[in-house]
Amino acid sequence: MTTPRKRSAATRRATKPAAVPLIEAEPAASPADDICPPRHPTRARLQTYFLRRLALSGSVVDSAARAGVTPRTVQRWRIANAAFARRYEEVLSQRLEILEDVAMRRALGADRRPVFHRGKQVASVERHNDMMLMRLLARFDRLRERQARQAAMPDLRDDYIDDIALLDAASERARQLARQETP
Repeated sequence: MTTPRKRSAATRRATKPAAVPLIEAEPAASPADDICPPRHPTRARLQTYFLRRLALSGSVVDSAARAGVTPRTVQRWRIANAAFARRYEEVLSQRLEILEDVAMRRALGADRRPVFHRGKQVASVERHNDMMLMRLLARFDRLRERQARQAAMPDLRDDYIDDIALLDAASERARQLARQETP
């Protein structure tokens, strides 16, 4: 009697019918050195490890816990280090793009449900997620409005900063005059 041979994973994948390609919710697997936090944790290594974990999970709290820091520490890093803040924003924007793609697929895709009559399938009903589609459309409308406001805002923001600088200079001059008048 012979025993049947086990098929390899590659053979099993090759024999499966072609399916609709899925959008991965997580990026490709990270290198082996990302499995655990750095052995010699310097601030730069912890920040790099945190950003890699954030790219994988999308959760600041989870990524900070895995890096062995608090979320408040991450906030301080963002305030103190412009390069870290820029990389942090890039990772979050990448995660946002992934979530938008997944939401769009769910909103535009149809959920097929079988309809049975007396124990036999007689039809299938296609249901679309209209609420998800409406939420996505509203989000894109808000995004367009925000971009339009930001396009008009830089001139106003520069004027605003200039006004604050003038007020600070005037208050400093007033303080100096008050010190000079006081004997």
